[in-house]
Amino acid sequence: MTSYGDPHAGNGYDDEYYRQSYQPPAQNSGRASVPSDDYGYDYSSSAPSDYGQQPSGSGGGYGGQGGYGQSAPGYDQGYGGQGGYGDQGYGQAPVSPSVSPGVGRASVGSSAGRASVGSAAVGSAAVGSAAVGGAAGRATVGGSAGRATVGGPAGRAVVRPPGLEDEDDSRPGRGGGAGKTAPGKKSKKAKVRSIVLASVAVTVLLAGGGLIGGTYFYDSVPAPEDFSQSENTFVLSSDGKEIAKLGGENREIVAMSTLSDEVKVALIAGEDKNFFEHDGIDLWGIARAAWNNLTGGETQGASTITQQYARNAAKDLEVTYARKLREAVMARRLEQEHSKDEILGYYVNTVWFGRGSNGVGAAAKAYFGITADKLTVEQAAVLGAVLKQPEPNEADGTKGFDPHFNPEANKERWNYVLNNMVEMGRLDKAKRDAMEYPAVAKYTAKSGETGVQGTGTGFVIQKYVDRELAAWGITDWRNKGYRITTTINLKAQQALEAQLFRTFEWKETCTGEGDKKKCTNDVVKAIDRKGTLINGYPKNVIAAGVAIDPKTGRVMAYYGGADGTGIDYAGKINEGTEWEDGGHPAASSFKIYTLAAAVENGISIKSTWDPTPLTAKNCKKYDTCGLAPVQNSGRDPGDLKCGTNCTLEEVTRLSLNVPFFKIAKKLGANKVLEMARAAGVRTMWSTDDGKARDLTKPGVIKGARDPFDYQVAFGQYPITVLDHASGMATFANRGIYNKPHFVIKVEKKNTKTGKYEIVPNTGEKLKGQRTIRQEVADEVTGVLKQMPRSYGHSLDNGREAAAKTGTWESLVKKGANSNVWTVGYTPQIATAIWVGNVKNASDPIYKKGGARSGNITSSGLPGDIWEKFMNAAHSGMKKESLPDGTGGNIGEVEGVGDGVIPSPSFDLGQCIFNPNQPGCPGYDPNNPGNPNNPGNPGNPDNSPAPTPTPTRSCGGFGKPCTGN
Repeated sequence: MTSYGDPHAGNGYDDEYYRQSYQPPAQNSGRASVPSDDYGYDYSSSAPSDYGQQPSGSGGGYGGQGGYGQSAPGYDQGYGGQGGYGDQGYGQAPVSPSVSPGVGRASVGSSAGRASVGSAAVGSAAVGSAAVGGAAGRATVGGSAGRATVGGPAGRAVVRPPGLEDEDDSRPGRGGGAGKTAPGKKSKKAKVRSIVLASVAVTVLLAGGGLIGGTYFYDSVPAPEDFSQSENTFVLSSDGKEIAKLGGENREIVAMSTLSDEVKVALIAGEDKNFFEHDGIDLWGIARAAWNNLTGGETQGASTITQQYARNAAKDLEVTYARKLREAVMARRLEQEHSKDEILGYYVNTVWFGRGSNGVGAAAKAYFGITADKLTVEQAAVLGAVLKQPEPNEADGTKGFDPHFNPEANKERWNYVLNNMVEMGRLDKAKRDAMEYPAVAKYTAKSGETGVQGTGTGFVIQKYVDRELAAWGITDWRNKGYRITTTINLKAQQALEAQLFRTFEWKETCTGEGDKKKCTNDVVKAIDRKGTLINGYPKNVIAAGVAIDPKTGRVMAYYGGADGTGIDYAGKINEGTEWEDGGHPAASSFKIYTLAAAVENGISIKSTWDPTPLTAKNCKKYDTCGLAPVQNSGRDPGDLKCGTNCTLEEVTRLSLNVPFFKIAKKLGANKVLEMARAAGVRTMWSTDDGKARDLTKPGVIKGARDPFDYQVAFGQYPITVLDHASGMATFANRGIYNKPHFVIKVEKKNTKTGKYEIVPNTGEKLKGQRTIRQEVADEVTGVLKQMPRSYGHSLDNGREAAAKTGTWESLVKKGANSNVWTVGYTPQIATAIWVGNVKNASDPIYKKGGARSGNITSSGLPGDIWEKFMNAAHSGMKKESLPDGTGGNIGEVEGVGDGVIPSPSFDLGQCIFNPNQPGCPGYDPNNPGNPNNPGNPGNPDNSPAPTPTPTRSCGGFGKPCTGN
């Protein structure tokens, strides 16, 4: 390119071909690869290649190895970094390739003298030297395996990584060995060929790109409107804050109408000062380049910005006369059919600015933390200066023009850009003189993707947003310039993660070989954020939580783990496969649905029930022979004030298992399932075969004990945290169900106006459905709002809340707990919190300090998380009251329960001294010397495991994990 008085004209980066090719590796859509203070990514950069070896006894210079190669995002071709410098030599001639032309070939031009040129091996190049006082040669290494371009007085090279096909341009290439001595002069055949091509080029250019070859070249290159450019998709919280950015490239398309004229000029004044005067090509520059090339001088480019766009659109970056012809014709036609403003837009939205930024939209954020429409002229001039060489080049040690790496050079070129603007008549000199160099943001290499790993919203993006978009017919969205507003409330999300965020370090251990090889993953350590409630608990403990707005179904906060590509402990994993898993035994927290089923089916909360354990001794009376004993975990009649005549309200508050089992037996387990489904529980796992059942499908709930038995009443069967939170939201909304969802609206950018527009037929459709009678929901709430105080988890400032806990015992360690819950709601937020084992669902979970410190209980860690989160999430919200219910006026009181009223003449006080006598609760006439086993002492809502539950190892029931 013509330097126009550029103070850095001698820099090899003045070759615009090099600038266009020097791009970062294209990134995959699934993972981010750039460090970020917020998300904790790893940056995988390509290491520089080795340097070429000096040839022995060549008598001339030797070429340095080409720099490390990187792919150009969005294009098929990848190109490498700069090569080494050439030493002084004494001759010049074409160089015979060391391998066949299909692998790589090189030709070098220079002034008088002789040069030694490195051989091109498998697409690599070593670059030759120049004569004293002469310009360095330019080498081209062709073939699918690699290309190189050498230009500028220093003789640097741009090398495409060797050994890569077009679809694999992301790895650095290795260099060839020492070069061979070249023949003495350019062959006659090559010189004739150059003259012919140059003549054709001049003819076409003089013809204005018209009849000779114009149609062919133009039709073979996509027009600007058809040139697909990837653009980041942004995922926002409900209040418009960015929570994720997706796409292989970091690019935001900017409409030229949003930039001031001076800003536009500042971006290109250092690259093409005559942009607004020429017709797409610089004839004088091309003439100089052609003459120099034909006479054996430096191979030159002289491309305008229009030509650079044409080259990028055609994905044709090899420096040849044929390409120059193609590029020039396309440039002339572009200028005829598109305005300067449009062409400028194509350029500034595709050019590489460094810091992971493709185009001015991403660059404005990377360098100044603002959107492009807010750029000042001074800031735009900094970006225009950066374009000279956006990044350091390790191959030759040049620092580039990013002010972080080379502040002096950037400021010098900044002045050059502004002075050019004055020369162009695009900037007033007085205004220019008053300008001061702007502050630049701290260097951070931006990624094309953030918010998936190392953040609690990863699963929201990877699973739920993707699923909802697919339902609207949008499947290719990650790099298409969408803006998706989610339901995630940033304050609530941060409040949830502040209590339970935890990551894990795993180690795989394998034994055996071949078919007998078995591998297991074990937790090496847990990594906690400072100040979280889970901080300091044993390394196998994990927590998950979901919060929903009851009035809309919007999921306000979601945490199923910190790795959005791993196991989701709040939702399903392996969904849609036979290995589908993700549920946790809900234990006593599921009794909410059993209570509601009882009220719905005519059983008053004032009806009375006998909590005497069901064992083999009384199984005939209750038709439970063959079933595991049903006990109350230390809360049997002899320990209760209500004895054998407890109201349903009391047994709910005391979380007694036996009465709930009897209710399920009386109504049928199917009635409990129907109520859970009405509230929002969609999937439940069988503990017999480990398979999931979709409760919404017709025929799944078949009968009184099929597919789930009476133990459903106290939460033996696993459900997801998301479903449980949805169920709580329906009760909070007084029986009106709103489908949980994650997307509020979907917009796509109009590239002409720069504004986002709603995508038709997408976005949330709020339409609640009454699935539970209001009086039934209110009756349940009236009972549950007594609970938080009894658990020691009342909310701040007297805010009313309803809640229930649940604890499931371990099958591996007797007396230990494995799954603990606290679920509850206010009129504004419904939340479910689960704590369990990160690896095996049945393994015990202990307090800080391990087994000697005791079990984690439902009113312990999950209750603490629930309370602290609810207080933080409600901060700033007005207090709303919960309904009281009727106090027992719904349903029958008499004749529905089996409560036993002791004889009035009998003094229960006598049972204290002699509990084994007639009339005392728990008296067994068949075994007067051995009262019923009161159950396993522990938390009052502990639920035993009546039937064995297979141990879940990652995927569940011994099955492997395969992802979401």
